[in-house]
Amino acid sequence: MPDAPPSVSPALESRAGTNTPAALLAQLATAVRFLTVVPVRGAIVPIGQSALFFPLVGLGLGAVLVAADRVLALAVPEAVRAVLLIALLAAATGALHLDGLADSADALLTRERERALAIMRDTATGAFGVAAIVLVVLVKVRSLDALPVETRTTALLMAPMLARWAMVVLAFGSHPARPDGLGFAMVGSLKFREFGVATVFALWVTLAATAARGLTAVILIATLTITIRILAHRKLGGITGDHLGAVAELTEALVLAVFTLGARAGG
Repeated sequence: MPDAPPSVSPALESRAGTNTPAALLAQLATAVRFLTVVPVRGAIVPIGQSALFFPLVGLGLGAVLVAADRVLALAVPEAVRAVLLIALLAAATGALHLDGLADSADALLTRERERALAIMRDTATGAFGVAAIVLVVLVKVRSLDALPVETRTTALLMAPMLARWAMVVLAFGSHPARPDGLGFAMVGSLKFREFGVATVFALWVTLAATAARGLTAVILIATLTITIRILAHRKLGGITGDHLGAVAELTEALVLAVFTLGARAGG
């Protein structure tokens, strides 16, 4: 994940008036720019203030996957389609979350805090990082390939949405591991307003669309997020932007696996 957040418009840096139409549009635009490669125009607000729209942007990414899946289904075999959809998701996010996963994995077994932070700043990817990417991508592809038709659309919508919600959950109430970078920018500007709106939206959509299977996914995501938070705070004193990317990638793999296993158990 990049270390330097974009500059913020001074007029929108204050939390006063964050619920005005102009401010909400700026927050949505910032969320789209932060989470995707879409070049949306508009004012820039602190990243944390835009977090209330993270699940909505994730749902939009899921809708893109569903549309692509239906177009590809006309000519592409299912196994190949799964690979192309996961590649499309990575491309739509600029592969930044995969980079965060790799950096987090490379720093995982390093005992010294400063050394771990240095590894996470390094642009090179080590053996643990490569292994983490391969494992997560394989889980996503194999899970998507095994999904039955009746749950495929729902899983494609839920995985990106819940992944972006997990980023909000991880950041809320955490400490930044260093006094700069995306982790610092996210944690420093994310308040209960953003956490509450994002959580209500994500849980409402999930439970309305998936019932018990979605509840299982939410419980597992919460467990995963809490585990990452504890490990990051114990090892580094807080989280970084790389941890946000890592939790998003792991959540996507987890949700797709839950839907696949749930469908098989139900069948």
